[in-house]
This record gives sequence, C-alpha cells and structure tokens, in this order.
Amino acid sequence: MARKGFFSAAIFIIALLVLGSCVSAPVAKQAYPTGTELYPAVYGAFSELYPKAKFLDIDFYNNKYVITGITGYALTTPLSYDMTVKLSGSGEIDISYGDIWMMDPNTRRWSKSEAFGFYNFNKAAADVSARMTAIANDPATLSRYEKAAMADIKFVYSIMKNFTGLAFKDFIDKYAKGSVFNINGPVSDVNEVNREIDGKKYKYVITLSQKLSEESADFYFSSLLSDYVYCTFYTNQEDVIRLSKTAVASVNGILVGASQGSIGSSLRLELVDVK
Repeated sequence: MARKGFFSAAIFIIALLVLGSCVSAPVAKQAYPTGTELYPAVYGAFSELYPKAKFLDIDFYNNKYVITGITGYALTTPLSYDMTVKLSGSGEIDISYGDIWMMDPNTRRWSKSEAFGFYNFNKAAADVSARMTAIANDPATLSRYEKAAMADIKFVYSIMKNFTGLAFKDFIDKYAKGSVFNINGPVSDVNEVNREIDGKKYKYVITLSQKLSEESADFYFSSLLSDYVYCTFYTNQEDVIRLSKTAVASVNGILVGASQGSIGSSLRLELVDVK
C-alpha cells in the first residue's frame, strides 16, 4: 500500500509540475515609445513571429489590431486563435485572446475550445510585446516595416474597409499614397488612354481585380476576407495590348489615388507603373 501511495503522490507532483510549466503569471505590460506609430511594430512582429496569420480587423486611429490564425500546440494538439493588440491610454501594449480552436489530429477537423489547456498564451503575448518594442526602438527596422505594411494590400484593406469617407481620404493622403502595390488577378480590359498623371503621360490602362480571401487546412481563421480590390493600372508597356480577358496579370504600381467601391466593402485603386 505504501508503494502504491508513493506512485500516486509522484504522479500528482509530476502533474503539478507540468501544469505549472504551462500556466504562468500574467504578462507584465510593456510601455510603447511615445510618439511612435504603432502599425509598423504590429505588422513587423506578426510578420516575423506568425507569418501565416491574418489581420482580421483594424481600428487604425484607435491603435487596435485583431489578428486571426495565431498558432501553437497544446502538448501535441494543434491550436489556432485570435490575438488582439492595442495601445492602452497609459501607452502600454495590451494583448488579449479570443476564439480558440483545436484540431483533432486524426480527423484534422477544427472545433471551438473554451480554454488553451497546455498552451502558454502568456509567453506568446510576451514574445509579441517584446518584439514590437524592439522594432519601435530601432529606427531602421521601424522604417522598413512602415514601407512593407503600406505596400501590403491585405493589410491596407483591413485598415480601410470600415472607414467613413473622411477617414478613408485622410488615410490615403497621409499614409498610403505613394506606396507600391503588387496586384494579381484576372484582367477585365485593356484600353488606350494617353493620360497624364503627375507630369508623366501613360498610353495604356489595364483594369483588373484581386480577390482577398484565402484558406488553409493547417490554421483556423475566425473569418476570411471575401471582398475584392479593383485596380486601374496605367502603363507604357507595349506588351499589354496582347492581354486577353481570360488573362491573369501581375502588376506593380505606385498608388496615386483610391476610392471606396460600390460593391460591398470593395476598394478601388489607381496605380501607375513603377517602370
């Protein structure tokens, strides 16, 4: 009996140790540098730590970001959840979670969970917060991610999709204009226009669109974008005249204007060729 009691006690102690290694104290909030834009640090941190995650919702002017498809493992069970990053009134990085999903390793089906189990969310939050602070305090890295963020059409769309007309115009004028976007999608038409934009004449215009939704069997996204970006691309490249309406084109252009589309929450961009 004594030996059985010993083993029971040992198992109980091991269980406590395992549990203790997965449940840690709340993350100490880190101060974010005053006067520094938040979006480059958020974009950079998640690009590095969770490159397949997606920006689900962004309240740009109130410094709040919801990212879906944050991944990890509860022991050997894959999980995916949403993470919210915001800047508190006192200037601290505040990170929370929502919508936890677990994958059945056998069926590979996702189901919603009420808790993380043996997954250390506090460490994940601390890692994000630490990387954001490091980016914010490194001018060269901050500048690099400023440009990268404003050139990512899905990130920019997540910012602008819920804007009013005035907020939309303010964001385009102060942040997005001059960014270089890559748009991939089916061609609607090609026409000759001979239009002058910012002192340069462009002979041709291509209209095309890109659907923003995507899926993954390896991650669970709480929601997927289902809207389109419609693009008007001005160029002098002669080979565009051979494009057909069945063609799929990839264009790189500098943003010179944008408008909110009449179809759902769609976005319309005006780009000029970088060449």
